[in-house]
Amino acid sequence: MKNIILVSFLILTFSCSEDDKTDQQLLENDKKELIENLDSYKVASYKFGKILIRASAEKNTISPEFQAFKSDLDRIFNNVVKYDVENPESLSVLDYISIYRDYKNMEDFIMETDEDIFPTLMDAFNVTYGDSISKQRDYLKGDDKVYAQNIEHSVLSAIVILSKDLGKEVSLYECSKTDPELLPDSEIKTLLQYFRGFLFFEKGLYYLSEDEISRNIDWLNTNKEVDLPFTRAMFQWGNLNNKQTHIGFHSLNHLFRGFDRLMMERKIDEKRALEDFEMFLKDAKEVGLDNEIVWSIETYLYLKNEENEKAITALTKLKTSKLLSSDDKEKIDESIVYLKNRKPGEVLNGFYDKYFLSKIATKYMFSILSEVDWENLMKEQNVPHTEEMFKTIENLKDFISNLEKHASTDGLKETGEELKNKGGNLWNKAKELAQ
Repeated sequence: MKNIILVSFLILTFSCSEDDKTDQQLLENDKKELIENLDSYKVASYKFGKILIRASAEKNTISPEFQAFKSDLDRIFNNVVKYDVENPESLSVLDYISIYRDYKNMEDFIMETDEDIFPTLMDAFNVTYGDSISKQRDYLKGDDKVYAQNIEHSVLSAIVILSKDLGKEVSLYECSKTDPELLPDSEIKTLLQYFRGFLFFEKGLYYLSEDEISRNIDWLNTNKEVDLPFTRAMFQWGNLNNKQTHIGFHSLNHLFRGFDRLMMERKIDEKRALEDFEMFLKDAKEVGLDNEIVWSIETYLYLKNEENEKAITALTKLKTSKLLSSDDKEKIDESIVYLKNRKPGEVLNGFYDKYFLSKIATKYMFSILSEVDWENLMKEQNVPHTEEMFKTIENLKDFISNLEKHASTDGLKETGEELKNKGGNLWNKAKELAQ
């Protein structure tokens, strides 16, 4: 009997625990999960590449560990920078094995070191690619350095997210390195916070995302006169004036905060989500936005209110979206048929749920990001060494891919067989490097 009571108590405690947790407790859980998500080979090798570049411009000792690795870092940097994306054989198999050995020797240093202790990427590019005058320029320091590296992290997080070689893990790493609170009030700050919120949402870190977007909504409510030319260009709102752009962007912040809350477990979160969706629709209609995001939220709210005819109208519009697969559209047809025969009090057949909604929202944002010409945008803003930055990113992507290919267990086996066939001397050299 005592055991039954104990088990019942534990079950009751567990079942109530999620609802009883505070927003702050759940936010702290997400922060821990974020750190765990960054513990991957792809992030580690990318960070290795970033430190190679930024440390190449470092003139001071920083630490005994850095001093011990400085010559190796510079040597690898010179090889990687000279690496030609169009000619992947410019780094040999032995080069990759040698670099991987060096990387393993300094792996602890790389993982424990904050890349932001080194000069900015722009300073490193000035040293490598600049003319005689820019090479002598003092490095950014203090607030100027903080601002510059925040921009660099945010731009890189947006550029790499669509890359199949680097993608979401690396984008999340760059996103984690930004701190919007350290930026002055500006359009860059609000875009950065929104993008961080989207990335956290996409990775299932809903409480981190909600916190980011909530602060952004508060900022937008306080700064209604801020000029938003980048926002207008990014979302292709050329027909909107600045006030309308502000309202449109405000609506998208409420949209994704609503999705965050919809994906949470507590009853209060769903109530908050519905309030966000109502605000999203109010803003969207005020500026004339009419797209798949609007139709999907309209459908969701109509279904909640059992307004079947209005839900069918919204679903019919949604079916025309290019973002949906043929399978999605087929299921929409099934849902329309179901709604026509739906009785009061009955729930939908499970297809049109929060996961389907979030998929549409994510596809919408990725479609927006894929249309942005980041390189041209940076050139228009007169960002120095834009071409070199993009070439370096391409080099880094290919370098990391080949490093992983040649250094993995399967890759080493394949490489070993290849070198054996080419000759004993190469094979013996590879074995020496791998030790």
